Amino acid sequence: MLTKLGLAVLAASLFAAPAFAQDPFPVTIEHALGSTTIEAQPQRVVTWGWSAQDVVIDLGIEPVGMPFFAYGGGEDGLLPWTEAALAEHGMAMPTVLPNVTEPPIEAIAALAPDLILAPYSGLTPDEYALLSNIAPVVAYPDKPWFASWQQVVTMTGKALGRPADAEKLVADTETFLKTELDKYPDAAGTVFANVVNRNDGQVSVRLEGDPRVQLFADIGLVPSRAPNNADLVPTGIAYTVSYENFDTIPADMLLSFFNDQQSADAFFAMDLIKLSPLVAKEAYTKLVGEEITMAVSGAVTPVSLRWGFPEVAKEVGRAATAAKAQ
Repeated sequence: MLTKLGLAVLAASLFAAPAFAQDPFPVTIEHALGSTTIEAQPQRVVTWGWSAQDVVIDLGIEPVGMPFFAYGGGEDGLLPWTEAALAEHGMAMPTVLPNVTEPPIEAIAALAPDLILAPYSGLTPDEYALLSNIAPVVAYPDKPWFASWQQVVTMTGKALGRPADAEKLVADTETFLKTELDKYPDAAGTVFANVVNRNDGQVSVRLEGDPRVQLFADIGLVPSRAPNNADLVPTGIAYTVSYENFDTIPADMLLSFFNDQQSADAFFAMDLIKLSPLVAKEAYTKLVGEEITMAVSGAVTPVSLRWGFPEVAKEVGRAATAAKAQ
């Protein structure tokens, strides 16, 4: 039986090797915190926030520094798919930055980067200004912590002078996702609600527009809509539902991830949650663990999807089949 690592390597082999065609520099990238010009081909790339490190590796460049991932990472702060991708490309282990929530300015400066990539991060204007004194910085396209995996790939590819390779990586990944989900025909057209337990007597239901919801909408599932009287969160891309009204969520199936089995079991064992007809027929996903949650509902990248999406597609297919049961 293939392990997840084996499946990831097999999937990666289906992706054509990057052409590494170099676009002429300078390259200018517009983002939410300004406009960044990169004068020459970057040689020493540091990433901050989520996701960019995987894309740099996928595009054939060895990062010199990357963040520590406490959630989903090992004791060394490395996500398993990132570690596998480094080994697959024969790259040296980059410096893992300190486990802190704000950019460690001194640690980043010590790496002497010529590019800092943070397209999926929470950089503040002040942090951006400080980092820009070290090297050109590429921040998020619109809002903090709100970029699709496609945007991360596209922005990273442009910053590295490899936009054609990035475009191909997006296309190949989208084909891979669709091919995996097509193995489970009941999934197509199924209306799903991406539910997150808030542990305060309520759940959040993510809506279309959230990148984690859009990932599944792009490949054939249908995001559920918010009821007319929904209690929307300030961003407008999710609404909250009390446990008492959990059974009213308008969907064919529930898509949810849990950090551990104990949390999942406790949630679905609650009397109010068991009132949902979707729970009664097991039309919900049983996806458990920090790693799978991060891979497909957190720091999403082509690398993480090759590592984790086959398992997710299989479980989505099972839940979709259960949803159609009488």
